[in-house]
Amino acid sequence: MSPKKILCIEDNPSSRLLIRKILERNNFEFHEADNGISGIRMAREIRPDLILMDINIPGMDGYETTTRIKGIPELKNIPIVALTGQSGQGDRERTLIAGCDGYLAKPIIARDLPRKIEGYLTGTRERVEGVEEGNYLREYSHRLVNKLEGKIYELAEKNQQLQEYGLKMERVYIGVMSSLMNALEQKDPYTAGHSTRVTRLALSIGRRMGLSPEELNTLTRAGELHDVGKLIIDLSSINKTARLSAEEWIRMKEHPSIGARILMPLTFLHKEIPIVAQHHERWDGQGYPNGLSGDDLSLITCIITAADSYDAMTSARCYRKNITPPEEVVEEISRCRGAQFHPEVADALIALIEEKDVPLPH
Repeated sequence: MSPKKILCIEDNPSSRLLIRKILERNNFEFHEADNGISGIRMAREIRPDLILMDINIPGMDGYETTTRIKGIPELKNIPIVALTGQSGQGDRERTLIAGCDGYLAKPIIARDLPRKIEGYLTGTRERVEGVEEGNYLREYSHRLVNKLEGKIYELAEKNQQLQEYGLKMERVYIGVMSSLMNALEQKDPYTAGHSTRVTRLALSIGRRMGLSPEELNTLTRAGELHDVGKLIIDLSSINKTARLSAEEWIRMKEHPSIGARILMPLTFLHKEIPIVAQHHERWDGQGYPNGLSGDDLSLITCIITAADSYDAMTSARCYRKNITPPEEVVEEISRCRGAQFHPEVADALIALIEEKDVPLPH
């Protein structure tokens, strides 16, 4: 059997050398990178069996690098173990919220490291439990948004010189935010994969309606980020099995506006921000947060609204275990055509359902 591949992302050469000696002595195949960007590139190339992640690497730190790796489909199941000298209150929880599967404190104990790595390779996973999970997730999302906003502002000041780099940062930002949304959804088995499914269905509707490549790109970003406001909504409300209280419902209805505020400083998302803010508006003006209607809403917004509603109807939820059958979904969309839904968008979605070109109920 070939040796297990371990990728160590660590900026300290002495630490990398020590880990290399320990692991190679125990028949592991050792690979290394000294920063987050090169670590992600290396992970794509070699597909390691496990990643040791120094949290305090410069630039894109270990938290961000972990979240980014977990958002790459072919890498998302690779266990990532935080390696850090930080051992204060909450440090372990913050690494796990970022996506790490384990936490090892420095200094490294040579006799323990191989045994612990074997444990993670065979399925050991650490978790943050209960209310703390929601608290740390909101804290991490705020921190990440603030840090990336700062990077975007910095790039804007150097616009001409760093235009190419700025485009790369846009992709990194979208990737990290999408990864964070995926992390949020995974906390609730009933919403896992929601944003991905909404985006795929929205693209199918958009292509059927003849949207341009530029419009489809906007649709993709809006679909991936439409629920970003839920990053700072209490998870206990999102996962609640009983009917929401009036106060909880008011708070939940704020998530489109909150999402728009999170994204507002990122000027390259100027087309997507109104869509995020309006994805719970209705064609007849009975939606929220602002009661917009008809031509006040862009076609892309109406497509996201329809795709979002379809996924809600065809997914089991914590508050509703039964999945709506396809024929009843068609009846509901037809009934709401011209009320909740843009008429032409409703027609396109019904056609896709009848052609079975939509995600299966789950």
